[in-house]
Amino acid sequence: MSELASEEAVSPRLQEFQREVEDLKVTGGRANPERAWMIVGAIAMVAGVALTLIGWVSTGGTSNTGDFADFAAMARFGMALTIAGSALFTVMSLRRWFRFWLVRLVYELRDQADRVTGR
Repeated sequence: MSELASEEAVSPRLQEFQREVEDLKVTGGRANPERAWMIVGAIAMVAGVALTLIGWVSTGGTSNTGDFADFAAMARFGMALTIAGSALFTVMSLRRWFRFWLVRLVYELRDQADRVTGR
């Protein structure tokens, strides 16, 4: 019963917009892939920082040139992993925000057009 009351309060144009969105039949694939990639990016950032710190601390305590090169390479890999993880996290966050922004913009533009045309 509350659904019926809420549908009556919604403008006919909004109902039409909702029907059009439902008629698109777009599959979302996995539920919320951006969130999964954001988690992967955050884990990569944390792992990269940890590898960088371990490599940096380990280079200070070695006198062997071979070990120094290994630890320095590990630290560089950690820095690269941190940069890649933060880029992935940022891109997925922006993707999610821009999708919300685009749907809201479409709705507001349609509502504004309805006010201008008097629908």
